[in-house]
Parts: sequence; C-alpha cells; structure tokens
Amino acid sequence: MKRKMFVVAVGVIGALVATAMPASASSSGLSGNLRKGEWVNYSTARTITVGGTNIYVNKTDGPEIGVKWRRCSGGAEGSEVRLQNADPTPRVRIGSNFRASTVFCLSAKSYGSNSTDTWNGNVWWNVN
Repeated sequence: MKRKMFVVAVGVIGALVATAMPASASSSGLSGNLRKGEWVNYSTARTITVGGTNIYVNKTDGPEIGVKWRRCSGGAEGSEVRLQNADPTPRVRIGSNFRASTVFCLSAKSYGSNSTDTWNGNVWWNVN
C-alpha cells in the first residue's frame, strides 16, 4: 500500500512540474545600446513556434526604457511598454497571441538622463 501511494505521489508531482514549466518556452539574455527618446531597432530575430503564445521582457540594469516587439521584416509592431529605472524590473508581457512562425525583433528607447546608454535584460517567447 505504501509503495502504491509513493508511485501516485511521484506521478502527481511530475504532472505538476510538467505543467509549471512549459516545454516549448524559449528565452535569452538581452544587451543593447540605447538613445534617449529614439527607437533603436535590434536585429536578433526570434521565431514563435507555438501558436497563441506570448512575449515577455524584463530589465536587469539600465535606465528607464520603453520596449516593444516588431516584425523584423517591417510592418507590424507592438505597443510600447515602459520598464522603470528600478533594477531588476518584473517580467512584463509585451505581446500576446502570436501565430506560429511569426519572426520578431525588439526595439527600445531610453528615458534616462544620458543621450546614449546601455541596458541588459531577458526575453521569453513561446510562453502560455
């Protein structure tokens, strides 16, 4: 009886872990140059592989910034999301419900006091 309870408990724990960490989620670190009040378009392309998923970003250091997703080839882009000067910032959603095979890049601009600056952070995509 104890063995059966143990096997069931392991199965339940495994199911909880599997649902807490989606296998399809992707992430990478970010580092970029900024200009005060001017959008800087970054060229690193990332591909959505799971339809209906979201993009999230956080900032680990740098000034207050605006960040948005954009289609690397031009056209569509998301709305600006502001990341405050406090570091690190919470993870925030910058886009949602993307179709599979969407290729996106990021853009950012500084709201800091310097004319040029840098920032670091993280981006997550294919997140439910």
